[in-house]
Amino acid sequence: MENYYSRRSFLKTSALATAGAAWSAYRLPSFTPQPPVQHLGLQLWSVREDLNKDAAGTVEALAKMGYREVESFGYDNGRMFGMPFMEFAGLLKKNGISMPSSHYKFALKDYDEGKKMLSDAAKKAIDDAAAAGQKYIVNPWVDEPERPQIDKLIPVFRAAGEYAQKAGIRLGYHNHDFEFEKRGPDNRLLIEWLLHEIDPKIMAMEMDIYWVSFVRNNPLDWFRLYPGRWELCHVKDMAKTEKRETIEVGDGSIDFAGIFKQSKLAGLRYYIIELEHYKTTPMEGVERARKNFQKIKW
Repeated sequence: MENYYSRRSFLKTSALATAGAAWSAYRLPSFTPQPPVQHLGLQLWSVREDLNKDAAGTVEALAKMGYREVESFGYDNGRMFGMPFMEFAGLLKKNGISMPSSHYKFALKDYDEGKKMLSDAAKKAIDDAAAAGQKYIVNPWVDEPERPQIDKLIPVFRAAGEYAQKAGIRLGYHNHDFEFEKRGPDNRLLIEWLLHEIDPKIMAMEMDIYWVSFVRNNPLDWFRLYPGRWELCHVKDMAKTEKRETIEVGDGSIDFAGIFKQSKLAGLRYYIIELEHYKTTPMEGVERARKNFQKIKW
């Protein structure tokens, strides 16, 4: 495995990331403002209860709002939202919606270290994602007991990334807050393990801008340190409250305009709206978030 960064470079990187790198510590060069994004979607976790009650009606309503892409979740042995996975993909297509990415959790149980093989269940998830025309299958979470074993998880992600590449799609990794706080066996942050130990040719990064900001890191620092690695992002805002819960894009404290001006540096192509807390209803919230996103000047 190629070593992308020297130990000295790693230590410098760690110090900057751990410090949270103050928002105004430096100024990146500006790029020419780009036209409206080509790929604006919705993480379906935002409207999960609506989907479980009435998948067809919810998908139709999202299409009427103007959503043309979604990121799914909840794949379980060929099924999603109570129907066969390909049937759900067909429902989206019928409503003019594509599904460039989905979330699927790869865990230690999905890899046989002795045989160096991915589990049949994990292979099926990747194969189905490819058959549905997805571009990415994204790991969304690491269970708490497995986080200290990041060194053992790396081979799992490598195997998944290699299998996905052969299937014609890309593995991705979606962060929460813990990757920027918890450390592995050699004291590197978990996010550094992921960025350093897995070849970018087989795994893209999906930055959740809210969670990076929640742990008081600056997304721009990570763009600068690892340019071109962040192909997807989750877009949800942070409320100006003590709890700093999620809120509709444009109604909180995150400077999306400043962040997205550096999309070229980051490598960003897919922007995925998400909402986890609601002032109104989930459906009203994701509609407002989409409208607000379109008002961002960058």
